[in-house]
Amino acid sequence: MDFVNKVRHDEGEALTNEAEEEPRLLTIPEIAADRGVSRQLVHRIAQSDPGFPDPVITPGSTRAKYPSDKVEEFFANRTIRPGRRTDLEKRQGDVDAGDQG
Repeated sequence: MDFVNKVRHDEGEALTNEAEEEPRLLTIPEIAADRGVSRQLVHRIAQSDPGFPDPVITPGSTRAKYPSDKVEEFFANRTIRPGRRTDLEKRQGDVDAGDQG
């Protein structure tokens, strides 16, 4: 116990951890494993979606890591839209059955 905390404790103030606990940092493969998707998909989302959290570079590491709380928030608020079905669209040059005259 340092001097400042000892004085506060002696004066009746509760001892607290003044430094908030930092969120766990996740790599792209860890995010993919937690979400049940491929790491390629997570990487594509991280590169293309401006709402994805900014990476944190830790000293001594070259891997980008992302705060778990911000990643959870991003995926909780993300709207998933299905892709467009191109197999049902009329292609150029296709002849409609009614147009065969």
